[in-house]
Amino acid sequence: MKNRKQDLLQFTATLVVLVLLNIIGSFVHNRFDLTKEGRYSLSDATKNLLTELDDYIYVEVYLEGDFPAGIERLSLETRQILSEFKAQNNLLQFTFINPTESTDEKTRNEIIKQLYEKGLSPTSLQVKDGETYTEKVIVPGAIVKFGGQEVAVQLLKNQIASSPDQNLEQSIRELEYEFTNAIKQLRTPFKPSIAFINGHGELEDKEVEDLSNSLSEQYSVAKINLREFELDSLGEADLAKKLKELKSKKLLLIAKPTETFQNLDKYFIDQYIMNGGKVIWMLDATNADMDSLANKGSFLAHPLRDLNLGDQLFKYGVRVNSDIIEDISSSKIPIPVSFINDQPKWELRPWRYFPVCIPTSNHPITSNLNAIKFDFVGTIDTVKTNSFVKKTVLLHSSPYTKVANTPYEVSLQSALDQPKQEDFVTGEKATAVLLEGEFESIFKNRINALSKQLPFTEVSKNTKMLVISDGDIAQNKIIRGAVMPLGYDNYEKRQYGNKDFILNSIDYLLEEDALIEVRTRELKMRLLDVQKINKERSFWQLLNLIAPILLILIFGLVKQYLRKKKYAHEN
Repeated sequence: MKNRKQDLLQFTATLVVLVLLNIIGSFVHNRFDLTKEGRYSLSDATKNLLTELDDYIYVEVYLEGDFPAGIERLSLETRQILSEFKAQNNLLQFTFINPTESTDEKTRNEIIKQLYEKGLSPTSLQVKDGETYTEKVIVPGAIVKFGGQEVAVQLLKNQIASSPDQNLEQSIRELEYEFTNAIKQLRTPFKPSIAFINGHGELEDKEVEDLSNSLSEQYSVAKINLREFELDSLGEADLAKKLKELKSKKLLLIAKPTETFQNLDKYFIDQYIMNGGKVIWMLDATNADMDSLANKGSFLAHPLRDLNLGDQLFKYGVRVNSDIIEDISSSKIPIPVSFINDQPKWELRPWRYFPVCIPTSNHPITSNLNAIKFDFVGTIDTVKTNSFVKKTVLLHSSPYTKVANTPYEVSLQSALDQPKQEDFVTGEKATAVLLEGEFESIFKNRINALSKQLPFTEVSKNTKMLVISDGDIAQNKIIRGAVMPLGYDNYEKRQYGNKDFILNSIDYLLEEDALIEVRTRELKMRLLDVQKINKERSFWQLLNLIAPILLILIFGLVKQYLRKKKYAHEN
């Protein structure tokens, strides 16, 4: 009797506690993320953006239906991240739609065509149905709508250099960034305007096409030729209008110029900077190109014809040297190692003139960034300036570096020779330097007729610029007429982080800190070991089958033993 009363009290107390917890839970909401890197928690930047929403945002996700395991996982992860968005602000509403659920093929094709015209690319999947495979078309994307406008978000990445599993992991990793970026675009009425500088033999449109396409999602991308002018009422070049055009841009990109900058060109850029403009300089100081190896197997690398930018960059705080970095940490190129029946046998060998820089800084631009590949990159020195300028080395070579001063012979034979580590002791050399502060004009205290025709400022507002000692960092390869992703190495079939580095740099210079924080956030993907799975599959299947039964049997035997012991003691 006493035991029954005690059991009843315990049951009643437990019931009361559960009811109270449910009542408290209806008023207080909290979500717990137990993952080590907080993968199911939104970044502060995303939370702040969502908190600022004052009107409804609708998200239509086209990942509803019967999918293979990989796509099903992407669908679940998308639902999870959007649920986190909604928990932060209920004004965000989302729905999942199956665009191919119609039994009428014409209707399905029309819907897919409409989504394609909006910017979503369909994908064909091979789905196993018993012993046969059938083709299924899906649209792995979403449309984000706000205030009568909409942005297409492609959820499934398709990097050429990556396997399907890697593309899936990358897609999941970037879900928060993709939706945050889309919301930010919709809430910003005008895209910031940036421009590529032309007129000095810079990279052609096709060579920067991939970068331009990526930038156009967030910025208005233009081209400005510093050598072309409109005429004023007197029939003379309207210099003031050209300077005004420059000042209307938030940032300038100078990508691999090969011809001399005249004083007028330098004046335009200098005064643009003095008025707070931002610049990314991507410069080659040495004339070295892989095409020169095609005929003789070697060439003489020599200083590039003077760009006439040395004094200007020196005034701002850096010097780009006419030398070449050789680095044991490098990418590979195919080399003929032998000949069989007059046919060369090719092997991939390290090419020390293509350093691979692994970002080690925790700076927002380089945090969690993939390795960066350079082609015939030189060194950068920082120099003291009259004004306060903060200098930050963002990228550098590995500690196992050798610097070759030009003129210098570059030969394919060096790819066959085993490097002697004692020769590579120069240490880390800067290849990308961020400059922040107030810059002094190169034309200060100089008699210049231009300053009489145009407005002149001696010291800049607080601004930023980035100097990179390799113009090729922005150049995408073109293979058989097809534009490759920026940073893609066709020999190694590997994607480097060149594009992400430039995109992060632009966001940082334009103070788009929210996007950088989300894009560079690290989410560790803990993938299963496929080889281990195949090897130990039978063991784990057997264990999962037998272990639960054994546990139940053991639990029953222990319980029966305790009951017998209890009643034997009472008797």
